[in-house]
Amino acid sequence: MAIKYFSVKTAAHAAIFCAAAAFTGLLFCGCENPSASLETLDDFHRAFSTQKTPLRLLDGNILTLDHAVKITLLNNPTNLAAAQAVLAARHGYYRALSAYAPEINANYSLGHTLSHGRDLKNPPVGVMKRNDHFVTNSVIHASLLLFDGFARELETIIARQEYRKSMAAAKNVKRLLERAAAYAYYDMYLAEEEIIIHLEDLNFQNNILYQEEQRFRNGHVSKASVLNFRILAARAKSNIRNARYRRKVALHALCALMGCDTRQLPENITLQKISKQQLPIIHDDNFYLELAVRNRPDLAAEKTVLDIAFRNRQKACAAFLPEIRFFSEFSQNTYNAQYGGWQVSEAHSKQGIFTYGLSAQWNLFKGFDSLNQLRQQEVFERIARWGVNAKFLEIMTEVRDARANCQNTRSQIEIFRDMAQWVREQRDLVFSEYRNGRETIPRLNEAQSVLVEAQSRLVISTVEFHKAAAQLAAATGTGIPDLKF
Repeated sequence: MAIKYFSVKTAAHAAIFCAAAAFTGLLFCGCENPSASLETLDDFHRAFSTQKTPLRLLDGNILTLDHAVKITLLNNPTNLAAAQAVLAARHGYYRALSAYAPEINANYSLGHTLSHGRDLKNPPVGVMKRNDHFVTNSVIHASLLLFDGFARELETIIARQEYRKSMAAAKNVKRLLERAAAYAYYDMYLAEEEIIIHLEDLNFQNNILYQEEQRFRNGHVSKASVLNFRILAARAKSNIRNARYRRKVALHALCALMGCDTRQLPENITLQKISKQQLPIIHDDNFYLELAVRNRPDLAAEKTVLDIAFRNRQKACAAFLPEIRFFSEFSQNTYNAQYGGWQVSEAHSKQGIFTYGLSAQWNLFKGFDSLNQLRQQEVFERIARWGVNAKFLEIMTEVRDARANCQNTRSQIEIFRDMAQWVREQRDLVFSEYRNGRETIPRLNEAQSVLVEAQSRLVISTVEFHKAAAQLAAATGTGIPDLKF
């Protein structure tokens, strides 16, 4: 009967071992590396073509800046990764809270021993010729931490601060993405406006060229006049091609920020026209610095790092205090044995044990390890404090530079807005006098060049002002739609 019981238990434990071995083999040998499926261009299109938010344009394929920023924040992979980092930090905080719960461990062991004695002569008591032992040991151990010098509480606070730091880092990613999307959007807008300016220049040169060719056929002007306007028309075509190239580059950059393929954004897309309203009044430095101090997420992250360093210094003090735990344990042991060549042929036992109590551990001396750890954390806290100071100086520089940029571009708009009207009036007068024979070709060329330059400078100043506004919004951490002038 004992032999049958022994063989059934052995078969059961062998089956458990085989199942565990099979699962381990499947886990490590049957799993494919996820990066192995990203080898070709089609692989990347299949893996990353799905957008979290579809790209829907307004009527007439109009893309506004607010829509571009929204799609960027919803689809950009860097922003999505930052959101996952926040989720990971939150789970880390929940993990720190588990230190308040009891710890329960279950252990199980089994062993089978076979031995055979040969040439036994006057063996000691208990030494048999043949031994067949089967032993199992089951243990359930539970413990609850009662006191550890408040290290557990401080670790929880640190985990919560890490969670807040990750949220600040995610907000900082959004801040930078908003600025980058605005830059790409306005670069694309600038290229479109330059295309319009150079197309107007090309039409002007072609109209005069047509007239001069007619006059050349009739013998009223020399061929040099025809070649002059033909050269200027070719220059205008070159400028148009360069502007179209810059528009395409800006479009590619905007698509990458929005997390979409260039095929999902049509080439004939139109951008929202920049408002021609009265230019806003810009406040002083302190106004925007106050906004930055309250809203910049990277400054909040640096302050959180300082708080974490302070808590780590406090936790280092916990090493000087004892650790006290309540514990309980239940164990059950079984023993089955068969002997050969002795007065007893078999033995069997089963024993259950329950234990509970308190345990305390107090490190009295470890080569000044705790003291040096405390000193090290004090140094880290000073480093974190200087990090906050360095970040504040960086933010102060960014805000003042962005505000100065807004002021400069705003004044440039006022200058070139009037100048563009004057030079157009001048060009028209020079052209009229040229048609009447009172002005020369070089004077007309100069007037037209000044007009193109003034129009370009006006558009550049307007776009640069809006980019400066985006820069100031990012510097203050308020967001592009929330910036207050």
